[in-house]
Amino acid sequence: MTTKSAVKPTQAADYSHLEPLPDPPWEYEMMQSKPISKFQELLEPRFQGEDDVLIIGPAGYLCHARSDLSLAGATFVPDDIFVRGVADPDGIIATNGYVIGEVGKPPDLVFEVASSSTGRRDYTVKREGYALFGVPEYWRFDPSGGEHHGVALAGDRLVDGKYEPMEIHEQPDGLLWGYSPVLDLHVCSDDNQLRFRDPATMEFLLSNAEAQAELSESKSTLDMERNRRLSAEAEAARLREQLRRLQQG
Repeated sequence: MTTKSAVKPTQAADYSHLEPLPDPPWEYEMMQSKPISKFQELLEPRFQGEDDVLIIGPAGYLCHARSDLSLAGATFVPDDIFVRGVADPDGIIATNGYVIGEVGKPPDLVFEVASSSTGRRDYTVKREGYALFGVPEYWRFDPSGGEHHGVALAGDRLVDGKYEPMEIHEQPDGLLWGYSPVLDLHVCSDDNQLRFRDPATMEFLLSNAEAQAELSESKSTLDMERNRRLSAEAEAARLREQLRRLQQG
């Protein structure tokens, strides 16, 4: 069953005639790769019933227009983006980037993972740039615990054209989290691992692979318990039979 998002697509765009954008000069450090892919792996199962949701990571170039690619400082390469209300998510993916003028709206959320080479740019130049693009939420995650961003987790919400920091909470066990209105989820740094939590159930989201592994583990546990029960029942039957024979003798 398909569940429509409450946000309607901004336009019925046709991207089939557009040439794909060139590949950006991606140079990710090892510590970045897992959180970048984890963003998409964890969120896709959550929104898989909504056919107007787009989740990309790495996201390719983000710009207002294709002509901006020739202008220094006019383009950015987000690690991940999340967008609601688009008519053809697959068509946008095929363009190998995100052109705001073609889609009709900026991404609803941009996510950046820190590295030694890009950390400072994430909370300075990119923060200013995404605000100018009109991105409602901007999240930054530092798998080093804050060495490159200054903090392990940070989120900004666009208010009157400028970003204002969102509150980040710290639990007694050290887990950091902030609430994302766009996702309606808690964005978490759990022992420097990226996680998302449902605020209604307080349960962490699982990727399809993690859910399958958990299901297999549960099945294995149930099989072991069943085998133990059958063995115990067989042993009880054997003892009852032995007792019956002794009483008859």
